[in-house]
Amino acid sequence: MQSCVTGKFASAPEDFNYKKILSDNSKSYIYRAQIKLYDNDFSGLLVIKPGKDKSRIVFLNEIGMKFFDIELLKDSYTIHHIFTPVNKKMFIKLLVNDFRFMLMSGTDTKTHYLKEKKTENPALQIKKAKEIFIFDKQTLLPKKALKYSLYGKHTFINYDKYINDIPQTIYIRHKRIKFEMKLNFLK
Repeated sequence: MQSCVTGKFASAPEDFNYKKILSDNSKSYIYRAQIKLYDNDFSGLLVIKPGKDKSRIVFLNEIGMKFFDIELLKDSYTIHHIFTPVNKKMFIKLLVNDFRFMLMSGTDTKTHYLKEKKTENPALQIKKAKEIFIFDKQTLLPKKALKYSLYGKHTFINYDKYINDIPQTIYIRHKRIKFEMKLNFLK
């Protein structure tokens, strides 16, 4: 881990029972989504159907046109549909990685338990993926997450305003790519 990242965390003496977001496999979650990719703005509904071994994510605009339909499997993914203008390998890889990161897919692998030095909030580091999730110390729900590489932090996620363990807003942004996604929970 990089020194600028490790400087903010200390090893935790023990693990903790953190909660994953959107983990009820019997539900679909609908968010109003605003996506900015370079100079393009997209808005519509993002439907997330989590599962034990796979999750399905569909993005539709307000009139029902499907932008993408992606199924995330444990080690792969399937594109069921993608709108031709956004059918670019880089964009697909970005979406797949961001959705896996947002849904905390890697937390079942080798992890290291940490705590923030400043706030004492528990944190979880996914070793292979170089991801850190920071949790609220009272609820043990994720507050924010960051992904880093040799060049520093590059992807940030904020989970805000929980009701019944469901984040009402999720905000994803990248440092080096002009891409951000804001999700507001509908039902």
